[in-house]
Amino acid sequence: MIASLPLRAAEETIPLGPLVLLTLTTAGGALLLIVMGVMGARRRIRPNDFFGIRTAYTRSSEDAWYAVHEASARWTVVAGLLFLPAAILPPLIPDPRGQIAAVLVPMGVGVVLLLVGSWRGHRVARRRRP
Repeated sequence: MIASLPLRAAEETIPLGPLVLLTLTTAGGALLLIVMGVMGARRRIRPNDFFGIRTAYTRSSEDAWYAVHEASARWTVVAGLLFLPAAILPPLIPDPRGQIAAVLVPMGVGVVLLLVGSWRGHRVARRRRP
């Protein structure tokens, strides 16, 4: 039933102010993920309350924290790289649906990669634990 409902076409592209805000926050998030992935690979993210993968397991020990971040680092960097088109493409696309798709598709795939990377990082870290 839902599939048969017509989509309502937007008449205008995203206004300039929100578009600038979207571009800056998405680019900032992308860069943050890339930096976090690189730092995680180098074991440079110390356990903290603000930055990184914070789960019961990663908080259980420093070894667990570093192992999870190291194992999920590649996934985090790739997710950050996927966020970049979501920041760059919307201002270049004249179609409102295209603008929305240019944000949602890469960010959706990026979020899935972050979840998979975190899950795989936990699996790898638990296997290493004696």
